[in-house]
Amino acid sequence: MTPLIIATLNTRGCRMALRRSQVLSYLWEGGYSVVFLQETHTDPTAEDSWRLEWGDGVYFSHFMIRQAGVATLFSPNLRPEVLGVTEAVPGHLLHLQVRMEGLVVNLVNIYAPTTSPKRPQFYQRVSDFFSTLDSHE
Repeated sequence: MTPLIIATLNTRGCRMALRRSQVLSYLWEGGYSVVFLQETHTDPTAEDSWRLEWGDGVYFSHFMIRQAGVATLFSPNLRPEVLGVTEAVPGHLLHLQVRMEGLVVNLVNIYAPTTSPKRPQFYQRVSDFFSTLDSHE
């Protein structure tokens, strides 16, 4: 199996073109296979711009424009077969079930809420979600 190089990055907002360009340039130079971005602060209108700048391998879970948001990006050199996409907690937990080289893999991108009253409930939802995944994948 080809080795995967995985990165995770809190972007602290990428809705502005300059910031998005800086982040994507940094990621291109890193040669990462899979990138998990948190706190993207995106909305559905930005998706076309991301795909023009990165390529088709971009998956989002948006939230409010100034809060949360996660994105999972695949390098153009890695195009797994995407079997399913789940926004288990919108803007906070994005799950992609993919097949790579015959192996089914669950990729989960998580961004926890920063306010303490929401955190226990969030972690319970994360735990509940993980219990639904096939342990063989």
